[in-house]
Amino acid sequence: MCADKRQGPLKECVEFIEKHKLEYLKEDKPYSSDPEEETFEIQEDKIFEIPKCDDLHVKNIGFVDGGNGPILRSADFNISLNRVAGALFSSNQWTEPIDTPVKIEFYSATVLDLLDDDSLAYITRFFPTESRFSEYLPHNELNFPINDPTIREKGYRLPNIDVFGGIAMRFAEWTYANKFISTELDEGSIFVRDGSLQTGYTGETEIAENLYKTAIKKDVIVTGLSKTCRLITKTGNSLNSLIHYTSNKKFPNNAWYYHPIYRITKAQEQADLYFVKLQKNSNYSFRFDILLDQAKKISKDECEKIISNIANNSNDLSYPGYPYGLIKVDQLAAISVKELEPQKIQLIAEFNQEDYNEFILPRLRSVNAHDLLNVIRR
Repeated sequence: MCADKRQGPLKECVEFIEKHKLEYLKEDKPYSSDPEEETFEIQEDKIFEIPKCDDLHVKNIGFVDGGNGPILRSADFNISLNRVAGALFSSNQWTEPIDTPVKIEFYSATVLDLLDDDSLAYITRFFPTESRFSEYLPHNELNFPINDPTIREKGYRLPNIDVFGGIAMRFAEWTYANKFISTELDEGSIFVRDGSLQTGYTGETEIAENLYKTAIKKDVIVTGLSKTCRLITKTGNSLNSLIHYTSNKKFPNNAWYYHPIYRITKAQEQADLYFVKLQKNSNYSFRFDILLDQAKKISKDECEKIISNIANNSNDLSYPGYPYGLIKVDQLAAISVKELEPQKIQLIAEFNQEDYNEFILPRLRSVNAHDLLNVIRR
């Protein structure tokens, strides 16, 4: 009996991808349909080797990142644990911040509430685990009307309420980082946030602007490094992948940066974009943002000193080519699943038991059926 020679679905999937994605088209450029975005053709003469950072030009670098984990959730409320951490590197050595806590912790509580005008809104408040953390958090509660487009998930009528813990964390990253720049970084230092300089939620642009004003006043360069990049080209390719391929052809054994490629001038994202491979043996390149107002005023030589300092911080063997400062703040801010369960037990114990059984538990059951299935699978 002859063996079935039909191709399996996995092989067919692979052939479909190979048919469309095994080459890059020349004369490509970033895809954009926004008049507040300026894009440039991808050309080899925009690829530059990153110079070594000599001792005369070593700068202090500050890094900030946050972590978040939901503790209790329902369709109409959420309580999350949040953590924001900062790391300071002086002469490329990690040092404890002097006037700023290495990390702050807080709970965020979000409720969907009926307002006086009979409209619905998500209201989020901040509850620091220690009173001294209050000055590093937004002073006002966050208020998002239910129809706010910045919180809407595409294809869904309402946002997932779990996102508001992450939103609270993002706002706290900006306020903590503002204090960190103000107290820990001196003139000529570099600030690096995990992710781009893009702001997406209502009110976030204003809180980011406060940080920008502080940094510009102190002459601290504001940057952002993104682990992932979803920008595409006008021909449908991954922009980061195309630049990585093109730049590695020119500098196969060197660290490099690519510029210019993309400038964004809209209020929600004021950035001059670079792409960087920060270590010669790295398999990764990253989107790297510099605050546009600052990027316009620095020379190519000054820009290379900024990038070379960050490259100098990117030689950790655990992740070569990625800044150790961002690895450090990720570790400091991370919230594990294991630490959330005790928090959940402690939090439930704070409720009046009768009220919990009658009003809270039914709300939790509205969204936790999937968790029960996960337990059964084990």
